[in-house]
Amino acid sequence: MKTARRTFLVVLVPLLFSGCAEPTVSFAEDNPRYEVPQTPAQTLNLLNFGASLRNRNAAELNAELDLLNRAYAQHHSEDNRLRLAVFHALAPGGDRARALSLLDVPPGENAGRGRNHPIAAMLIPLLQENRRSDDNLNASQQRLREEQKRSEALQQKLDAIRDIEKKMIERTPAKAP
Repeated sequence: MKTARRTFLVVLVPLLFSGCAEPTVSFAEDNPRYEVPQTPAQTLNLLNFGASLRNRNAAELNAELDLLNRAYAQHHSEDNRLRLAVFHALAPGGDRARALSLLDVPPGENAGRGRNHPIAAMLIPLLQENRRSDDNLNASQQRLREEQKRSEALQQKLDAIRDIEKKMIERTPAKAP
């Protein structure tokens, strides 16, 4: 987890200092040019929000999640979507799959820059790598459980053979010299 946090900060610092101009992004050939103002202060505010999640207790996190869900349900704006995604991506116990689904959206009116937003561009690869790691861990754990079952089955067979040997030895009469 510390490696992900360091990677997050390494990617974050250049984004903060390079975002001084308001970007203009063309999303599709059939869509007109759509401008999304995003000031460094807004980006910094979003990143500070993400950083603050680590210092909150479970009750505060639940209250924040309720507020974020209600805000996003009422208005599907880019800011609400990003705040909810950052919550799920960075909060302890957050739903990483939900974060990825909120971040990896095509650009559009309500989604703003969508996956082209600097925060989304930074978090999507990290979340995808996290998902791959989780999948690999789950597969390894499943293989371990299967191996343990096989080992237990073999141990039971070995114990059964030992019991048979003991019974055979007990049945064999002792020969006198």
